[in-house]
Amino acid sequence: MQRIAATATLLITCTLLAACASGGSSMKPQEVSTASLPAEASAAARSETPLGRAILKAVNDFRAGKGVNALSADAMLQRAASVHAADMQLRGFFGHHNPDGQGPRERLLALDPDFNGRVSENIQVVEGPSYASMSDQALAETLVDKWAKSPSHRKNMQAAEMTKSGIGIARSGNRIIAVQVFSGP
Repeated sequence: MQRIAATATLLITCTLLAACASGGSSMKPQEVSTASLPAEASAAARSETPLGRAILKAVNDFRAGKGVNALSADAMLQRAASVHAADMQLRGFFGHHNPDGQGPRERLLALDPDFNGRVSENIQVVEGPSYASMSDQALAETLVDKWAKSPSHRKNMQAAEMTKSGIGIARSGNRIIAVQVFSGP
């Protein structure tokens, strides 16, 4: 019994010492580039799409129902959204920050180093033949409905301080990625 207690004490001591040990890493935090967008995604990004226009209309209808002014389409925001959608599709990730650490603000700064407005972003991925076969209007309404059910996405859609928007779409087979970037003063 004493041998088991001694072994347990030794294991606990080693575990505690290992937990307290410094990693010894001298690596600095990664600096996020605002100088450029991912090259492959930038080349693959699609310009304005019928689905993007349908999403903007559906979001503006949602905003009108909340008594909020419509968003206007913005080419720079559309480019940032399109590149991010393409980047997620090409590199197989899903999130507001790409594997290089770029988020919505960094993507806009890569396009316009003087950008200093507010920014927020909604992203959504849907997959399956039922989504791929939907009309642009029906798919836009489905995506906006999904965003409306999420408190943070709904907040972005109905934020009165956001006045401009850009929407990017990436499609691959039955998989559709939608990105909406919002901006305001």
